[in-house]
Amino acid sequence: MTEQDWQLRPLALQDSDELGRVHMAVWRDAYAGLMPADYLAGLSDERCADRWRELAGRPTDAPERTLVVVDPDGRLAGFGSAGPSRDEDAPTEWELYAVNLAPHARGTGVADRLVDELLGVRDATLWVVEGNARARAFYTRRGFVDEGGRSEHPATGTPEIRMVRRLA
Repeated sequence: MTEQDWQLRPLALQDSDELGRVHMAVWRDAYAGLMPADYLAGLSDERCADRWRELAGRPTDAPERTLVVVDPDGRLAGFGSAGPSRDEDAPTEWELYAVNLAPHARGTGVADRLVDELLGVRDATLWVVEGNARARAFYTRRGFVDEGGRSEHPATGTPEIRMVRRLA
């Protein structure tokens, strides 16, 4: 399997159910030991799919962008989203909202392609769970640095840090 065997394409309404399952499975895996186990166990694939249906139904001229990752067997293996910064004190205009990949997609190079497609050559920020060493290492490799912003995941109180990438 090469990096080119993985496809990136815009989110479509028919992706919602499968993406809801994949998204919640990625969270249960990535945040095990970082977020409370009862919170992770209570995540609902169906509620997540409903949110994806809502997002997929947005107008096509919305500034936010979501790309789904399709593995070489044609299965959804994750997604990435970006758009205008949601922070009142945003150090950049653009934010990488999420890069979530199933374990079999990690290390394939598709995450790099996802970031390149979503951000292009612009400055951006992102929020990452402070204890998520794998994600922080990936973002650091992609030019992001801890800019000092701190927050907590609203539902769990899990510490998050803001990272910024400046290209100029």
